[in-house]
Amino acid sequence: MIDIFISKLMFFFIGMGIFLGLSACSDSGVDAPVGDVSVSTRYFIVPNVNRTRDSIDVRINKGIGARLSPGGRYSLFAKVDSLDVEPFLFVDGITCCEDGCLGIREEYGLRFDFSCEMLRPTRVALSLKNRNGDVLNNSFYHVRLDGVGVYSSELSLNVIVAGAFDSTADGESIDILARNIGTSIQDLFEVRVDTVYVSYANEHPIVGHLYPKNNPLFIQSLSDVDDLRNLWGNLKRDNAFDIVLVDGFRDNSGGQSISFFYQTDLDMDVIAVGFHDMNGALVKSQQIQHIAAHEFGHVVGLVHTTLTLDELQDWADFSLFDDGLDDSPSCQDKIDKNKLVLKEQGLMKRSYDFDGTDFYQLILDPCPDYSNIMYYTGSGRESSPMQRAIVKKNLTLIPH
Repeated sequence: MIDIFISKLMFFFIGMGIFLGLSACSDSGVDAPVGDVSVSTRYFIVPNVNRTRDSIDVRINKGIGARLSPGGRYSLFAKVDSLDVEPFLFVDGITCCEDGCLGIREEYGLRFDFSCEMLRPTRVALSLKNRNGDVLNNSFYHVRLDGVGVYSSELSLNVIVAGAFDSTADGESIDILARNIGTSIQDLFEVRVDTVYVSYANEHPIVGHLYPKNNPLFIQSLSDVDDLRNLWGNLKRDNAFDIVLVDGFRDNSGGQSISFFYQTDLDMDVIAVGFHDMNGALVKSQQIQHIAAHEFGHVVGLVHTTLTLDELQDWADFSLFDDGLDDSPSCQDKIDKNKLVLKEQGLMKRSYDFDGTDFYQLILDPCPDYSNIMYYTGSGRESSPMQRAIVKKNLTLIPH
């Protein structure tokens, strides 16, 4: 049962912007120091996700980024091109595997089990090197990270009104909308949402004066509402996942979020969605609900079922065009068009077969993943068992 209260904004934040159902996610992609290694945020590994990325395989020798949580128990898996090499796992940035963790050989390849001492989620660099910590010349592939934490798979939400919200296009009040957002997340991912709080940005004890009541708020990015991360002074609300409703986005996106596992030490735990479309018209409640659930999926580690061209370019990794999950469909027409564009731009590092079709002239058939909540438009209304399993497991690694 979902109770509605009035309050705060904190762990992650959703500002709801509505633009024809389009949902956008952002990742800074800026180099940032992690331990003794400089790791770009685009080369981060997310726990419990089966997809493999060439950029992760290639960079594990020198260091890839990860965000680890207190109490988390992790296993890094990797295959190596030689049975003679005996790599050690090093974790730079915190007290963990200081002298290197030796891997256990199994059918899959190598498994490195580790846990680390920390008081709060911390960005680190993971690398596979020789016993002395020197870079190996060997190639690693199929690198993935699994983990389980100490936190509950249940959660609370804090829906924060930061714009001039009165009601949705179909007349739903903020209390009803907030309750329905909670229900959507609960039903789609099969996790229990025990409480939904409703908060107003103008009532925030620290930054409320920056958000005048009933003042329209159109934002460019999540950083425009980042200050709402400040605590509200209520422990339960401060530990809830934050969903921030704004009037809209200046770039006409429908929602923005950053995966918890990509976040920097700034802890930008934010999801934003707008309640007006690109023409300034109010959006219906169901659309807001689904965009909020879509962005929540990103925060806990899910990616789009079919990756957008922007995502491929932001990651600088053209080895993966979908989420890598066997039980969620992808849109082959869109993948083919993306490959063609990348090939024409000289960005493709692999050779793909094309039959000469002018993909620009294709009329796309309905994409099979259109009904999935992680389809890039955020319009879907279902999830797959593998997606739900990732959400539940990753929730145990996210303090809440």
